[in-house]
Amino acid sequence: MPKKLQLHETHQAAGAVFTEFFGWEVPQQFSSVENEYETLRHSAGLIDLSCSGIFELKGDDRTRFLHGMVTNDIKSLTPGSGCYAAFLSPQGRMVADLRVFCLEESLILETEPSAGEKLAPALRKYIIGDRPQLLDRSEELALLSLQGPKATEQLARLVSQPLALEGSCDHLETTLAGANIRVCRVNRTSAGGYDFIMNRQSLPLVWHSILKIGKADGLLPAGFEGFNVHRIEAGIPYYGLDMEENTLPIEAGLERNAISFTKGCYIGQESVARITYRGHVNRKLSGFRFSGSRPASKGDKIFKSDQEVGWITSSAYSPRLLKAIALGYLRREVLEPGTGVLVETSAGTIEAEVTLLPFVVP
Repeated sequence: MPKKLQLHETHQAAGAVFTEFFGWEVPQQFSSVENEYETLRHSAGLIDLSCSGIFELKGDDRTRFLHGMVTNDIKSLTPGSGCYAAFLSPQGRMVADLRVFCLEESLILETEPSAGEKLAPALRKYIIGDRPQLLDRSEELALLSLQGPKATEQLARLVSQPLALEGSCDHLETTLAGANIRVCRVNRTSAGGYDFIMNRQSLPLVWHSILKIGKADGLLPAGFEGFNVHRIEAGIPYYGLDMEENTLPIEAGLERNAISFTKGCYIGQESVARITYRGHVNRKLSGFRFSGSRPASKGDKIFKSDQEVGWITSSAYSPRLLKAIALGYLRREVLEPGTGVLVETSAGTIEAEVTLLPFVVP
């Protein structure tokens, strides 16, 4: 049986239709996918991501330890800053992706539901003794996300002041409806937005307060389906869908924002360096624009001249583009934008064109 979110009954009372998502029962939609898509496009939508994994790394050597574990530069972080990174196997394949938020006394790590149960055991294998301490805070802390072009405006109204969070993963602590929350700049859609980390006991109050205060300006709850369309349009890979245990980070395009090439050694670094400086990957995550409105399914195969050249990882109909679109892996010899390919689905063959990512820009 899938686990239920803490706000499951609240969502149910709001008319949510649910779907299973990596072992969790989450809202697929509250009103309609079309309405929630437009809300995220023109205003701001509130997404319940309380199924995310949240961990805290404590101890004097926490920065040194994590710097040697993940792909990005942790030593350069100062309180209030953060970064996106990947944790790799010794062979350079992805165990998890994560966001790291630097606090005065600890590092907060946030990861997607499909990686949450793997990250802590994998990191603890490298901890000698009990230093540093890696604490699983997923049962104590919860995550909500406010995404959309009016997210910054809405946030200023929610906390009664403008917040200067310009850089990716910049964060600060503030209060909302009397509850302490950590506001983090996290772009999960092309328009971007903010993640809110809080104690779980504050989750119902914060959820209702955000919706009440933002209602006059069009803020609405958004289910995972409408959110997922925006994520695909933005070309943002999601761990468990577009990235998995066999994925090399450069295959998924993470060299743009999750890999430091100057920080020195970390787990799996040799593989990343060899690919970067002495070779190449055989496939890359690409965008596909379909000829019609019918999306594909995860795992559908891609063909060029009767040769299998890749597979689909995520797909949806884009109301903005009036076509179905997809993310998927494609062999490097057919990566040129404009290349025509065929996607084999359970309902027949779909014509598609290789497209640069992202599909849309803010």
